[in-house]
Amino acid sequence: MADWHVVENVGRTLVLLIERRIGELAIGGVTVALTTTAAFPALRSTSVPFVSLFLFQISGNPEMRNRPMQLGPNGQLRRQSLPLELCYFITAWGVRAPNDIASDGVAAREEARLLGAVMQALYDNAEVGRSDLFELVGTTVWAPGDGLQIAMETLPVDQHYRIWDAGEMPYRLSLIYRVRVASLDPSLPPATPSVVQAQFEVVP
Repeated sequence: MADWHVVENVGRTLVLLIERRIGELAIGGVTVALTTTAAFPALRSTSVPFVSLFLFQISGNPEMRNRPMQLGPNGQLRRQSLPLELCYFITAWGVRAPNDIASDGVAAREEARLLGAVMQALYDNAEVGRSDLFELVGTTVWAPGDGLQIAMETLPVDQHYRIWDAGEMPYRLSLIYRVRVASLDPSLPPATPSVVQAQFEVVP
């Protein structure tokens, strides 16, 4: 159960997990960052190996929606948290020299290593506990019992192509991951029910 920082903090949690695994595997000089498709053209000519995480979809968890209100620790009723699922498009970018076939082969192997490291990182951390969730010092976002589930998904090839076509980019091998359940807490208490009937009595 988190506040409005939840979307940002989920992404930064994934970045930390991937950076940690890449460091453990001694793959040096790699940048891991959250990006949008606007950065993809520049990444084609990156000067350092790069792993981009593009958040392309946020949806509600269907199994946990529309649950009834719950009683809070202060004795007041509160709305249930909004259960979220976040989908990420993860791409590895190797360093290439323009119009150099040998350079392209080296970059392709580099990208394969990076995608392998990403899969290892997220498979090893399929269940993320509270201690591994990103949080700025002095800013409490997550509740003590919070955690995330990370699952690899398969996106149809034609949908992959649509993402690249939208940016007028050639197709690149990418990974799809769904992160659930990140819950957004309500910031306002439930509205007090309207008075529909009133009865006055005079007690002698």
